[in-house]
Amino acid sequence: MGTLTNTKISEKNLTTVPKPVRNFLDVGAGDRVEWQVEDGKIIVEKFESGE
Repeated sequence: MGTLTNTKISEKNLTTVPKPVRNFLDVGAGDRVEWQVEDGKIIVEKFESGE
């Protein structure tokens, strides 16, 4: 997918997930994502709780 855009972190340490990323991950309001750090890069995946 490459670089899409950049986002700003708010005073409350929040940011917006860009729409192309939300679409790619198939996530929306109320969904959870998982953050991982590997080799100096951040990986964001849709969180599947397995319920």
